[in-house]
Amino acid sequence: MRLGVIVFSLLVLGACGKKQVAPQDFSAMTEEFVHSTLALFPVSATAAGYHAHQGVLLDGRLDDVSPSGMEARRRHFRDWQGRLSRIDAQSLDAQARADLDLMRNLCETSLFELDTEQNWKNNPTVYVELLGTALFTPYSVEYAPAEERWKHIIARLEAAPAFLQAARASLVQSNPVWTETAIEENEGNLGLIEKEFPSKVPAALRSQYEAAAARAAEAMRAFNAHLKTLPDAGADGWRLGREKYARKFGLAFRGIATPEGLLKEAEEAMTELRRHMFKVALPLHVKYYPTHRDPVDLNLIVGEVLDKVAQKQSKPETYFRDAQQTLDEAREFVRAKADRIVALPPNDNLKIIETPAFMRGIYAVGGFNPAPPLQPELGAFYWLTLNPPDWPKERVQSKLREYNFYGLRLLTIHEAIPGHWLQFEYAAQVAPSARRLLRSLYGDGAYIEGWAVYATDLMVREGYLNRDPELELTHSKQLLRAIANAILDIRLHTMGMKDEEAMELMTKRTFQEKEEAVAKLRRAKLSSCQLPTYFAGFQAWKRLRAAAEKQGGAQFRPGEFHRRALLAGALPVPAVATLLGVPLEESRAAGQGAPQPR
Repeated sequence: MRLGVIVFSLLVLGACGKKQVAPQDFSAMTEEFVHSTLALFPVSATAAGYHAHQGVLLDGRLDDVSPSGMEARRRHFRDWQGRLSRIDAQSLDAQARADLDLMRNLCETSLFELDTEQNWKNNPTVYVELLGTALFTPYSVEYAPAEERWKHIIARLEAAPAFLQAARASLVQSNPVWTETAIEENEGNLGLIEKEFPSKVPAALRSQYEAAAARAAEAMRAFNAHLKTLPDAGADGWRLGREKYARKFGLAFRGIATPEGLLKEAEEAMTELRRHMFKVALPLHVKYYPTHRDPVDLNLIVGEVLDKVAQKQSKPETYFRDAQQTLDEAREFVRAKADRIVALPPNDNLKIIETPAFMRGIYAVGGFNPAPPLQPELGAFYWLTLNPPDWPKERVQSKLREYNFYGLRLLTIHEAIPGHWLQFEYAAQVAPSARRLLRSLYGDGAYIEGWAVYATDLMVREGYLNRDPELELTHSKQLLRAIANAILDIRLHTMGMKDEEAMELMTKRTFQEKEEAVAKLRRAKLSSCQLPTYFAGFQAWKRLRAAAEKQGGAQFRPGEFHRRALLAGALPVPAVATLLGVPLEESRAAGQGAPQPR
């Protein structure tokens, strides 16, 4: 065979029809797959640190959302699906098999979206958020000199009218919640190009920017006007439905759960965790309400204690500064507990910034945006969503109560340290680069969100804030929210759950503030099969930890276990278990249930 000339060589295995692939050829094929996929999605390519494909600069381009562009995507994933299906997985080592599984899953997931779910025909937020990301990434990530990145922004602004026209042609209907969110987020895009950007543009490019921005703004306003004329899919048009949901869920969770099984597990875990919260709250209730002689009622006791805890909160003007302080606290705690948690990664690239306006439909509280996998030394961003200045006092108070002294710290742990930021920094060490890209960009959602929930639980268990029972209760409330996320998503999309029932679940059964619950309900209508990743992933990580601890016995070292599991990258947890040589039990009972009292 001529290595380096052909992409990969295959040996036919005869009867089974599968083909073997040499390790170096599979590596080359993985690189071809990732790079050719990114070439179809230039906005994602810039964010990944992949700036040119076969001599073509990607940073000034927008994704092709025209009919021919959609057909090119369909052809790409079908062709790769065929190529990948012919490979004999058993001829590969465990690392390569994990990569093969990710590539096959991405093909199937992408074709499901293109041909079955079809958000590109029904959900205008797809286009608004894509355009916002296309403009914000060159602005915020310093992958090239500033003037060069402004040229990329200008080029994308120049492409925006055609992009939005193609989006208008593709959209056949919407529903009220998607339309309303898209219009709001598009107003955020307008604010970006008309208010945020102008004073930052280099003088030499100002006139070119102004011309491009004016045309783009006109197209954005026309797009908003067009959205109001789209046929209405109805108030329930956002529901995916039982059949489609089951197919999408299977692709997202790859056998670690089914909708029915996860719903049952979540409802059982909710009952158990509420009992645990009652035990934690009882002595605090005696302390805070010594004269109360009310009947012993779980909702009353826990709710009144949480109400008292919620009064320890930031002021609107100090919220951002306080979040920065929580970041410093979490970093120092992890550093001191590296043997029990995990060593901090070498890069110090994390910045806390305000959530971009065009992403606040999904990130109503906060989020995380990792550094480019190919340029991990660049900025990673912990997004914090501040209260809009025009919010009434009751909305501001509702959010500050939810993200109080303890809630804000738990948010920081989840999104940053040792949650998402730390996980992605470890993933940036995966080699070779094609494997790193594959696992960082197209990795397993349950692994990613599950780690953040597991890491938060780990911090509390390891004594963060000196085992404060108020933290324990607040943390349990947030675990309860992760459980509710799964119940909401499954019941809303497959069982016709009404808004009132969803609000009852969140505000009564899981003690969420109204502002949090309203935002979560909206998020559940904007997406599907993402909200269950928190609970399903948390359970999977606990099962992996329990199996590793059982295998290691007295020699088990938590920090080393976490380091090895994180260095695998975002693979399905069963695949991580295989790479670690941990015999993961088939039973879903291992590691199941709510946290026990400390």
